[in-house]
Amino acid sequence: MTFFLWSQFAIVCLLGAMSPGPSLALIIHNSINFNRMSGIIASIAHGIGICVYATVTVLVLEFILKNSETIFFVIQICGSSFLIILGLIFIFKKNNGNEIETYQIQSNSFAQGFIIAIINPKILIWFTAIYSQFIDINAGLFNKTILVLTPSIIDAIWYSLVAILVTECGLKEILNKKKFVIQKIIGVLLILIAFSLIYSLISV
Repeated sequence: MTFFLWSQFAIVCLLGAMSPGPSLALIIHNSINFNRMSGIIASIAHGIGICVYATVTVLVLEFILKNSETIFFVIQICGSSFLIILGLIFIFKKNNGNEIETYQIQSNSFAQGFIIAIINPKILIWFTAIYSQFIDINAGLFNKTILVLTPSIIDAIWYSLVAILVTECGLKEILNKKKFVIQKIIGVLLILIAFSLIYSLISV
């Protein structure tokens, strides 16, 4: 995997982590209602949950690629289309209020972070869409490891940063005020990256 290709992959992973949702709400909730370490622990656990999803997705898609390039190409097109649709949803989604809702599962921070990643089926769909664009049939163990660790590490670092900023700089209020704008920016970036990926597919 070239650095340019990896950078595209990393940006998409970062956009996915930054998009507002129950995971972000959980980290903010734990950080504010318990303490900073509680938010960081939940963040690390969430990254581990992402690692599990990433591993499964890479193995399944690699199996499909080796057995049917046609099916894999269809998955690639569907994956790019999903990113475009998701981008459009982010752009045109109405502002239904500014408050990020609290999200509780259990009392243990590590369990909370891990469970909220594992029980979210959207993450599996998201990863299928992303990984279908970056998996290479000739990829070695090193490249596969990068594909698995990149979103896991980005996810854990991003949410840990959120936990720190929430307890230091009042990030919750900023996110509440700017959530609508953030969603639109992420939506535009997702669409641009999706079209770039489609272009690379059809130009081969």
